[in-house]
Order: sequence, then structure tokens, then C-alpha cells
Amino acid sequence: MEPTSENEISIYRGGELSVKNIVEQVAKIQIAFPQLHSDFFKVFNARVTEKGFSDQRLIDATNYVIDNCVYPTPTIAQFLSYDQKIPVLRYEDMLKKVDELGASVWKTHKRIKFPERELAVWVHVDDVKRYNLTEL
Repeated sequence: MEPTSENEISIYRGGELSVKNIVEQVAKIQIAFPQLHSDFFKVFNARVTEKGFSDQRLIDATNYVIDNCVYPTPTIAQFLSYDQKIPVLRYEDMLKKVDELGASVWKTHKRIKFPERELAVWVHVDDVKRYNLTEL
């Protein structure tokens, strides 16, 4: 997983990228964009694998590009750059929020430790539940 900014993190938490899913998504892309050359898919398959895509991220990226591609054909970069991120708060950020909004902020956020981050961060309880994050 690639690091994001200090104030956000990707919702995609690793996972496997199966050959079956690659085949299914490539078939969808070929139907949506029949003008793409077969060489496109050779590079596409290699890049999504190299970038550590999971099945879910590839499905979401494929659907997003099919729904939002404004040019006649998409680029591989449009698929690779797709990500969904959630905001996270560092300790200093939480203290500022408490100063602004009061102590109830501690009830609306949970402390989470992500492997790719040195320190734990706070995530809104809705995102913890939605993305099945494990709190400390």
C-alpha cells in the first residue's frame, strides 16, 4: 500500500488480487472500451499487480473509470490512480478538535494503528465501522 498524506489513509487494506478477478475486470473494460489494443491489457495486468491492487480495489477502479472516463479511451493511469481515502487525525489534530468542539470529540473517534504509519491516529467511528478497522 502506498502512503498517503498525514491527514488521510487509503481504505484498501491489502488483500489478494486473483487471476479470476483480473480476467473479469479486463472483460468489463474490453466491453466498455472495445477500441483498446490487447497490448494495453498486458501492461494493465502487470501494473495493477505491481501496484499491489486487491480484488476490491480493482473492481472499484474499473467501475469508476467506466463510469467517469471523459475521453474516448482510458489510460492505465486512470485505473492506477483510483483510491478511496478517509481522513485521520494525529494526536495534535485531536487536541485542536477538542479545543474547538469540546470533549465529545473523543467519543466520535477511535484510535487506530496502521502498519504503514509509525504512530496511531484517530478515525471517525463511522469510518471504523464502515471499513471494519480494528481499534486499539
